[in-house]
Amino acid sequence: MKILFVAAEVAPFVSVGGLSQVTYFLPRALAEKGHDVRIFTAKYGKMDEDPKKKWNLKMEAEHLRVPFDSDIKESFICNVKSYQDRKSSVKTYFLENREYYELRANVYGYKDDHVRFALLSKGVLEWLLESRGMDKSWWPDAIHAHDWHTGYLIDLAKRNKRYKSTFEKTPFLFTVHNFHLQGNYDFRFCPKENFDDGSSQLKSIHDPKQQTQNPLKRGILYADAVNTVSPTHAVEVLRPEYSRGLGDVIRLARGKITGILNGLDYGDFSPSKDKKIRKRFDEHNFIDARHENKKDLQKLFGLPQGSKRPVLAFSGRLVEQKGIDFILDVLPHLLLERPDVQVVILGSGDDRYRLELSVLQKKFPDQIGLHLRSDFKLPRKIFAGADIMLIPSHFEPGGIIALEALRFGCVPIVRRTGGLNDVIEDFDPGSKAGNGFSFINRDPWALYGAIIEALTIYKNNRMWNVVVRNCMMSDFSWEYSAGEYDKWYKNIIERKKNG
Repeated sequence: MKILFVAAEVAPFVSVGGLSQVTYFLPRALAEKGHDVRIFTAKYGKMDEDPKKKWNLKMEAEHLRVPFDSDIKESFICNVKSYQDRKSSVKTYFLENREYYELRANVYGYKDDHVRFALLSKGVLEWLLESRGMDKSWWPDAIHAHDWHTGYLIDLAKRNKRYKSTFEKTPFLFTVHNFHLQGNYDFRFCPKENFDDGSSQLKSIHDPKQQTQNPLKRGILYADAVNTVSPTHAVEVLRPEYSRGLGDVIRLARGKITGILNGLDYGDFSPSKDKKIRKRFDEHNFIDARHENKKDLQKLFGLPQGSKRPVLAFSGRLVEQKGIDFILDVLPHLLLERPDVQVVILGSGDDRYRLELSVLQKKFPDQIGLHLRSDFKLPRKIFAGADIMLIPSHFEPGGIIALEALRFGCVPIVRRTGGLNDVIEDFDPGSKAGNGFSFINRDPWALYGAIIEALTIYKNNRMWNVVVRNCMMSDFSWEYSAGEYDKWYKNIIERKKNG
């Protein structure tokens, strides 16, 4: 299949969040399966900041005119350049425009982001219209758009008279990575006169009313198929607390919504190759190595060293979504009851949580270690040395942190929501199956019960090593995810052919 990805950010060119990782690893995993995968994004000024990275870009389309509206008279002037990855067959195209991309220091965060990403959406359509991708033999069998930034693309291709006839046989697939982010406008609190039901035609790019048109809603409404980043979350979003005001639209589109888990790059993210950890290991030889890594972790966090002491960890943003409120409720009781337990916490976030954790650390200086700011090296040391990873999220669409913990044999304790529900199977001492522990209710005592259950198993060294091995043997590689996407694409393409 010929598949075109369209996204606001793509690693390694720019990387702000998880979206850039998906749009890097998934196309390469699909290419490994023999598909011709290409990517379209914007060329941000940020790409030129690192002098070590010299991107050798080829001019594909010079002075491409991208109209404000259907009328070509008023247009943006853009270029399209490309980069061919030497390690894979994946080719990335960049829409180049100085005013909206190259002269901006960041990918997101501007008052005119709705204009910038509407331009990206129109740019890819104009590029395909004018040149058939600059390659007469190449036309996508499917166009895979990501998040609200490309919701404009789907609406335009499906309903705008300039594009509709050209793209009527091309299926458009839409992945929603985050239902909370719907555009460059707070649609939850918009006045009635600005409410967008998604039925009106998109306004011209420079029309002020375009900002109040919800691109995420429109992408869901008009895509041929929609998916989110886990099967459980695809069901959860039918409920008001997860749908963020899109409940009616999601229920209307429920027949075309599915969920596919994101993967993890097992080549890059591997305890047997990682140079950041004290001692490397794999699923066949991890016991002594993990003990050494635990001592290294305890030293880094200023805690008394001892391989037999259970170490619990939290790594992530200190925000309510991640369940840090549950952890703060539980810790005083847990640490008083179990003086052998240690806890390490890494992350930045809300000041109130930082303050509460700092106060708690003063009460338990030998049991709590804190690093309350972002750090890109510490997470892997935590995964390699901690025994248990606490992930008590209120909601978690994908749950990449659980995949990373599993890979390094750090046993997750999760709340059953989103991708966490799809990734973690409760350990059963009888069958010796399972790769973690879980709880259901949004209640700190439910978390406490799961921790006590895990610590009970931890006392039995032989049984605990079975859990650790099960974690490391879990397969959530991009190869697996690409297989699921492969089936999804084929199904949608076939369905489109048959009308």
